[in-house]
Amino acid sequence: MRIVPCILFAAALCGCGMFAVKDQQEKLDAFCRIGGRVDAERRETAPIVVVLARPAGDSWQVADHFVLEGPGQWLLGANAGTYGLAAFQDLNSDLKLQPGEPYLALDRERLLTCAPGERRTDLALHIPARSAALAGTVDIAALQARSFREQLELSLGQVTAVGEVAKLGDPRFDEAVAEDGLWRPFDFLLRGHPGVYFLGAYDSTKTPVLFVHGISGTPANFRTLIERLDQRRFQPWVYYYPSGASLAAVADHLTQTMRKLELQYGFGSFAVVAHSMGGLVSRGFLQRYRGKATIPLFVSIATPWDGHKAAELGVKTAPAVVRVWIDMAPDSDYLRSLYADDPGVPHYLMFAFRQEGVSVGEASDGTVSLASQLRGSVQQGAVRVEGFDETHMSVLDSAVVSERLNALLERIR
Repeated sequence: MRIVPCILFAAALCGCGMFAVKDQQEKLDAFCRIGGRVDAERRETAPIVVVLARPAGDSWQVADHFVLEGPGQWLLGANAGTYGLAAFQDLNSDLKLQPGEPYLALDRERLLTCAPGERRTDLALHIPARSAALAGTVDIAALQARSFREQLELSLGQVTAVGEVAKLGDPRFDEAVAEDGLWRPFDFLLRGHPGVYFLGAYDSTKTPVLFVHGISGTPANFRTLIERLDQRRFQPWVYYYPSGASLAAVADHLTQTMRKLELQYGFGSFAVVAHSMGGLVSRGFLQRYRGKATIPLFVSIATPWDGHKAAELGVKTAPAVVRVWIDMAPDSDYLRSLYADDPGVPHYLMFAFRQEGVSVGEASDGTVSLASQLRGSVQQGAVRVEGFDETHMSVLDSAVVSERLNALLERIR
């Protein structure tokens, strides 16, 4: 959590990218939000896919898509422009529109125009029980094979890695790129490419373990835990995101990405391991995710469950406020939302308590106070609470933590 020293000196415009914050947020805000509710006449227990497309001559260019477990609310972020909307019930859960599946077709008589920064979030889509005969299969994901820069010309949601294979040493996971995620989130979309990455080819015989980093973090922070993971039984996946964005938006993004992966690969279960602020992202995700896959284990490590006072100071004194600070401030709306309901996933809470050198004030791991890591309501809901004599970052390289994580995963059947 390298945010702390930067927040403390924000009023003096420390060299953390403060000058870029406002410009970056304005670029993101220039995208329009298109959303509403989708329903289906045919009562089926099946995912629904909403498709956003732009007219292109006599055809259409797919800009983005949104996956739901069933009828409900959807939301997409797109560049300003004119679009059409379609939707279908994905009866066999493969992200492809096929003959026999009910669908609402794209219609040039039913276009919408969205201006920069506009919100069109009251749209109603209804999928009829009977649709015109379909000539063949339409693979939604395959229609979007374009570069990240080209995709950014269309939408925010699809500038996302959905199961792309990468190595932890990939340049996009460098610390400098991760710092962009905090101070320059728009630039991060092009340099870092947010999303869920596989660290090897998908293997249906192994249970995925999803690792979620903290603020200014990178998947490379988990190198030791991943190297010591029992990869005979488990496959490591990593989630990468701009850590300066609002935590609710990040949790929504992770939820949508995992829905798409579940449709593509059909995995039956996965575990979640999160460090620091990643625990806050993960709990928000667990509250939102309603896929068919079960989640038998959630492990949080050194998470500031009660927020961080430095974030509150940054909100009050910095010349430009990074949006995540609002959510990280103690008693924020986002933090309160995390305890509004129990996601029903077994939670193992790991905390760190080593302070190196001379320390004053609250007991902490050098970054996050013990009081925040050990918020009472979170302890009460945890299956087990365990402490480690490590600092906020060294806890990720601890042999004891690795052994304990593997022991917890071993119980998964």
